[in-house]
Amino acid sequence: MQLCVSIGEPCANRVRAALSRISFAEIRLDLIEDIDIATVKKLFFVKKKLIATCRAGRYSEAERLALLGAAIAAGAKHIDLDYDYDLYRNKLFLPLMAVARKAKCGLIVSRHFHEKMPADKQLFDTVKKLAAFDPAYIKVAARADSEEEAARLLALIALDKRVVPVAMGEWGPAGRIAALRLGAPFTYVSPTGGRKTAPGQIDLATAKKLWKESKS
Repeated sequence: MQLCVSIGEPCANRVRAALSRISFAEIRLDLIEDIDIATVKKLFFVKKKLIATCRAGRYSEAERLALLGAAIAAGAKHIDLDYDYDLYRNKLFLPLMAVARKAKCGLIVSRHFHEKMPADKQLFDTVKKLAAFDPAYIKVAARADSEEEAARLLALIALDKRVVPVAMGEWGPAGRIAALRLGAPFTYVSPTGGRKTAPGQIDLATAKKLWKESKS
């Protein structure tokens, strides 16, 4: 079972505290209010499996490129680039992919559907589009308001073994555990007692409990 703890704390010291208790994590750089290059280097210069993510919004594109570049240089295991904002609309982040590959930092290409679950054709087309970037993992996150919608998202695992389906909303908890049962490389959880970075996200302790129950 692979559980990636998504850390969305607002200050670097709290991120460090969370990292001290886990070995596989995603650091949401865009949610850290006091982030800079030096801090990024300290956060990622550790012997842990870390994903660097910096979504659009808080920081400019130039700042985001610099922060992700610093994470790569410091030893990030993977970087996560959003298809819509980073690779399709402006394409400024395309050169960062080459930098990551040269540093042997894996690429996660992601796409998010926050409002509703797309039709099957759009889901299948999304996997194909993201796979074209030759990533280590393909993250497809979508709102799941029913068991049927969660099942359609989970079906993407059969299309490509690199797919990490992330159910958001009401069926998020069940969908994330089911993804692991169906062979997803990993799923995202929040720190035990910590902040959530997406609706439907469960914490580490709950995920372990649900995983155990799913096997009984």
